[in-house]
Amino acid sequence: MGLDRPLEVTDEGHGSLKTVVADLNRRFGPTMVRYGGAGERGGLETGVLCLDALFPGGGLPRERLSWVTGRAGEGVFDLGLALLARISRTLPVAVVDFDMRVDPGDIADYGGALENCWLVRPRLPEQGWAAARSVILGGVDFCLLLAHSWQQLSRSVPALLVAALEERGAVGLLGGGAAIPPSLRGRVAMELSCRREGWVRAHRDVVGVELSLSVVRSRMGPLGGECRLVVGFPRAYPSPVGVVERGQSRDDVLMRESLMEAVGS
Repeated sequence: MGLDRPLEVTDEGHGSLKTVVADLNRRFGPTMVRYGGAGERGGLETGVLCLDALFPGGGLPRERLSWVTGRAGEGVFDLGLALLARISRTLPVAVVDFDMRVDPGDIADYGGALENCWLVRPRLPEQGWAAARSVILGGVDFCLLLAHSWQQLSRSVPALLVAALEERGAVGLLGGGAAIPPSLRGRVAMELSCRREGWVRAHRDVVGVELSLSVVRSRMGPLGGECRLVVGFPRAYPSPVGVVERGQSRDDVLMRESLMEAVGS
């Protein structure tokens, strides 16, 4: 609708904007008219303050499709699974694993509530896109789609997925890949670049990864936002697991204590 800020309208008067919009959506479907801003509900908070601050709505954009881009080994998959697990503690979530490499145990290892998680492992890409749309319409609030590379697809596929997100007020997040086809990229509201800055080491082992994220493309707000995160890996021995904002200290002990606090929250 192209409004710089929400209009202050009331229910008084048949011709009020609020009444007209409600009538159009009742007659032609709930996504006929959609507000161009972040939405009344705001974003889906991840609990990682610096990450949530990158998005205009204070969290992962609802009704929109976002993309965290990064090559294999840059930490995108670990970040995606850690966020999925965190959100699953309060909301139903799904992950569509186009590479067929994720196991339910991986989500459990990151502290996810498996009773709130659905894992889709499609044999063909079109099955994955169709399943993502179905689980969103079925009640999933956060859908993570993971792939090392994204194949060409018709314009109708991402359009239908975004329509499902709009109808449910859900969040869609693409994770992985250095490029996506134009038909998909045109439906992405925000694009974040993920880069590995270093490893977190303890017990003579790599127990986590330090990441930097930056907003490289946005159809919702300004560019240039950046944040640094730490993702703690699951280990056989007691070890902090999860994702938190990177503190100013370079001390690994402080980072592990921060991760412990995040897992306990």
